[in-house]
Amino acid sequence: MNSLLDIGKIIGAHGLNGELKIFPITRDASNFHSLKHVIINNTQYNIQSVRFINSLIAIKLENVNDRTNAESFIGEFISIRREEAAPLEKDSYYMSDIIGCDVYEDDFLIGIITDIIETGSNDVYVIDGMNGKYKQQILLPAIKTAVLNIDISKKRINILIPKGLLDNEYI
Repeated sequence: MNSLLDIGKIIGAHGLNGELKIFPITRDASNFHSLKHVIINNTQYNIQSVRFINSLIAIKLENVNDRTNAESFIGEFISIRREEAAPLEKDSYYMSDIIGCDVYEDDFLIGIITDIIETGSNDVYVIDGMNGKYKQQILLPAIKTAVLNIDISKKRINILIPKGLLDNEYI
């Protein structure tokens, strides 16, 4: 498990005074207001201000005082230490912990989770299949009837593929 959690991606500079424009990659972007510092490229920066611009966030960091300096951060991820993250609800996981997990149905390796799509009602795990009849990409709804067990320490997820989910199956 990584000790840092990515919470946003720097997509631009905002204004002339060194604000960073952040695309949040966290469920609750309001948590940005409680942050005192962030980590970019293994360097910690103190936060001077946070404000929302539609669905984006503008952050002013200490010692980043002009647009040129801010633009040098474009494309980087903004992270926090895991222990500083908001606590998770029961049976909830950080996306970065789920991505990269091996996925099994019974004891048969299906593939690996490469992405998570947030749909509003439930997440959808993108599984790149690797064996036999599961060489295709599988979009698995992250619901209790399909996701049976998640063991983050072993990077293993046990699933039951719902009937009719695969391309070659009909209900």
